[in-house]
Amino acid sequence: MLTMALGFILGFVGYLPPGNINLAVLQLALKSSKSRLWGFIVFATFMEFLYCLGCLTGLDLLMQQPHLVIVLQWLAVFIFALLGLLSFFHDEDAVNIQALSGFGRGIFAAVINPLQVPFWLVWGVYLNDKLRGGFLSITIFAVVTSLGTTCILWGYAVGGKKLVENMKLERKMIDRIIGLLLMGLAVLQLFKLLHKHHH
Repeated sequence: MLTMALGFILGFVGYLPPGNINLAVLQLALKSSKSRLWGFIVFATFMEFLYCLGCLTGLDLLMQQPHLVIVLQWLAVFIFALLGLLSFFHDEDAVNIQALSGFGRGIFAAVINPLQVPFWLVWGVYLNDKLRGGFLSITIFAVVTSLGTTCILWGYAVGGKKLVENMKLERKMIDRIIGLLLMGLAVLQLFKLLHKHHH
């Protein structure tokens, strides 16, 4: 149950910072019909489902190689720590709400989303021993993740401009919280590996 809750949170938080996809949702909410808006949200959610399912299924097959498992687990420690530091010290200017993404660009971003592959591969290493039900367990996890994605995109559709403006103000705090969580996960994964090594 906790693993599924984590899936929902990952789906939600993954689209929280303003980017091509959620800004496309915002633009459609302001300028297009509801059917087009919800069509795009469903499409973006479906693509998130495919990325999550594909990466976790592929990783599940890879993790059957014992030597590769150890390499991936140590790599996860490094990547969690690196992403945590990058997020904590992130100092990018706030997103310009005037430079909103168009529908076509949003579709392209949903289909070609290279950041989702390393995102799910890293989280997959952490989640691998928790998703023990094989393909069915991974599929249910991907569905729950998609629900989290749907909720945040719906939030952008309903909250619109106000949500993005609040995100501008709170971006640094959010980045630091995410950074601390990722560094905490790096430490947790490191302790797990060291504990396993000594036993």
